[in-house]
Amino acid sequence: MMRASIATAIRAAINDPKKKQRLLEATGWDESMPSKLVQEKPAGITLDKLDALLAALDHVVVTRDYLDAMCTMGKVGMFCECARAGGGECGAGR
Repeated sequence: MMRASIATAIRAAINDPKKKQRLLEATGWDESMPSKLVQEKPAGITLDKLDALLAALDHVVVTRDYLDAMCTMGKVGMFCECARAGGGECGAGR
């Protein structure tokens, strides 16, 4: 499975005028900063801008434990009528 890349999301946002504007507004950067992120010797993103940048990209950070729990609930059935009625677990192979 291919892992989503923040770098790919940033590059895509820089090439989309609406998303680029959202980045600029969220971070307070001037127009030149996005291109500096992707040049041959790129500028860095400072920690004080990281949360704003991720929010502008519609990304959130969650722990692996959270994702593992969501996966388990999805396999079993988050709203499993069978289990709630005492009929055992739903899900693939059950």
